[in-house]
Amino acid sequence: MRLRTPFTAFVVAGAGLLFSGSPGPAAAASGKTVRLQDLDFKPGVVRVKAGSRVTWRFQDQYVSHNVTSRGKQRFKSSGSRQEGATYTVKFTKPGTYKYVCTIHANMQGRVVAK
Repeated sequence: MRLRTPFTAFVVAGAGLLFSGSPGPAAAASGKTVRLQDLDFKPGVVRVKAGSRVTWRFQDQYVSHNVTSRGKQRFKSSGSRQEGATYTVKFTKPGTYKYVCTIHANMQGRVVAK
């Protein structure tokens, strides 16, 4: 395919970045995702390097959840959120961070930062 102008080359190259199906290696290595689905945190335990981010994706339809820190190691809680929302925390210090959904007593999880 022959490109006629530098602008066209930029648009074509940029389209691959915008519509790529998976994140690049840097994005994948920088954090983990926890789904709030079927009244559970999936996975229940997440292990990351200190300095990494964890993102919670709220995926239960018609059900509110929250991510509320518990225990000695703490982080700011998410507040109540609904399907489609996300919440991200950067874990800068090593430790085990326990959390719950205070709306649903059976929902518990941990982030282990090393």
